[in-house]
Amino acid sequence: MTNLGPGTRVVVITNALAGQAIARAEAVTHAVNLWRQCGWDVIVRETLVHGDAQRYAREAVTAGIDIVIPAGGDGTVNEVANALVGSTTMMAPLPIGTVNVWAREAGFSMDVATAAVQIMTAQRSCIDVGRCGERYFVLMAGIGFDAAVVQHLYAQDKRRFGVMAYIGRIWAVMWGYRGQQVRVQLDDEVFDVSLLMMIVGNTARYASFIPFTPDATVDDGMLDVYMLVGADMLTGPFRFIALYLKRLLPFLDPHGISRRVRRVSIQGAPLAMQLDGDHVGTTPTEISIFPKALHVLVTPAAAHTLRLAPYGME
Repeated sequence: MTNLGPGTRVVVITNALAGQAIARAEAVTHAVNLWRQCGWDVIVRETLVHGDAQRYAREAVTAGIDIVIPAGGDGTVNEVANALVGSTTMMAPLPIGTVNVWAREAGFSMDVATAAVQIMTAQRSCIDVGRCGERYFVLMAGIGFDAAVVQHLYAQDKRRFGVMAYIGRIWAVMWGYRGQQVRVQLDDEVFDVSLLMMIVGNTARYASFIPFTPDATVDDGMLDVYMLVGADMLTGPFRFIALYLKRLLPFLDPHGISRRVRRVSIQGAPLAMQLDGDHVGTTPTEISIFPKALHVLVTPAAAHTLRLAPYGME
């Protein structure tokens, strides 16, 4: 079970580039003051360059810190998670980024003040993480079209336009995007396809609304894969709509390949890759699952929805 009473040692890692700077600083200050009033020992560290969050979180593990709180978006969450994998230090998100997919998955309010209160009564659980090359991901790995969108998305546009920046970039990339010939191995099954996009999901949410991997759960020791194949993305919007409606209208066919596997291999033409919304290079690559590797805090409601047992009661 989790003891988050007085004396809990916490490091808050805040991303100076996430969201609106003034609002972010005020929100973090309010949350930190609340936690300190409840007896928590809180240190705040602010990132200046990419990689700082992972370094600070690694130092927190060495120091025996109880909780690391990434106060930013999913990119900051990913950096922190990469440092905490394999340790017993817990992670809890304070949602101040653009989309905050993990915070939503873990049940936290998008109102930062409310989320700060929720963290104090959250449940400790262990979740799986995916591994792509030398990096881990909490949410998903994206290969192909969606990663190309992320690759060409400017940070200043995300801060200024939020989710609309993604939508605008999707339309800009879609018209010229072509499938690439690759060999995909999903466990023992091999596909030679013209790949437009692949989502390897550890969680069910993708950008909070498109159900590419709707049955994915974070503690089943499996990865849920969705492959979109074809020559181009001109029919992409219709296929995404069909995918969204498929649960209501099962006869709709979004022309995708879905599997639940433990290992993914992609060889062939180089395709852009993203992990948890951050561009990380190109294929070829190997992706696998690392079960029960990350200690997290989730709300009781999310724990029930995700069917997560409290830590020590798995």
